[in-house]
Amino acid sequence: MKQTPKDYYKILGLSDNADMAEIKKSYRKLAMEFHPDHNPGDPASEERFKEITEAYGVLIDPSKRREYDSYRTGAYSGTYGNSSRFDYSQQDIFENLFRNASARQIFEELNREFNRSGFRSGRGFFENMFFSGATGGLSRLLWMLPGPLGRIGQGIRLIQLVGTSLFALNQLRKTHQKTSTDEGQKPHPLTGSLKGLFGKTSKTSPLDINFQITLTSSEADRGGKKEISYKAGEELERLRISLPAKIRTGQKLRIKEKGYKKNGRRGDLILSFLVRQQ
Repeated sequence: MKQTPKDYYKILGLSDNADMAEIKKSYRKLAMEFHPDHNPGDPASEERFKEITEAYGVLIDPSKRREYDSYRTGAYSGTYGNSSRFDYSQQDIFENLFRNASARQIFEELNREFNRSGFRSGRGFFENMFFSGATGGLSRLLWMLPGPLGRIGQGIRLIQLVGTSLFALNQLRKTHQKTSTDEGQKPHPLTGSLKGLFGKTSKTSPLDINFQITLTSSEADRGGKKEISYKAGEELERLRISLPAKIRTGQKLRIKEKGYKKNGRRGDLILSFLVRQQ
């Protein structure tokens, strides 16, 4: 017996004849609403965020949408046919979504909005959210692309668009640097050109201040308010900040216009977190 499919239209709050603009608008709104940092006390928000992205990935793709509509109609009417198939997993949908240049552009817009709201953002967030934060997601995507060199080059470009494992990147860089030393060659050009889709939001200024905060594991898990003090030139600044739940070592949070001051301008405060186990 075939399983009744998810109702992607209902998940995004759309009618069956919604156009592309309506799909994007609804997904953008819901992505802000269900970002895990916007719902620190709701462990289900992460799954909801994935679910709306899954729905977006299907409905924004004309071919998948046709397949889905046919399958959905058959499922709800009880008239399945040989042509009524829709057997993409959630992971398949995410991978196909980020291969689609026009569909994935929305994540650059979302990344800017997440950053402005103080939510987790950037490559690490999207990679952890949609590809489990593991090098397995990276290698799987690389493997799916054709050609030995194309598989590496195109794969890395693809992964940088959705966020990549820092461990994998560091290992890649170290490997090529070692090869360069051993063989008298220059480092591989790929290691110097990984500026993903989210690079624009991670630009730094000489007026920015990088400040590390050490948290206990319990503080990192629960999030909440925390007071910090830091030096901005000769001035001692005190801030009360809101920490999202489930913080992990290496995550960063940008606070606008709390950096150094110069000529009427002010940089940002960039907080990085170090979580110590109790």
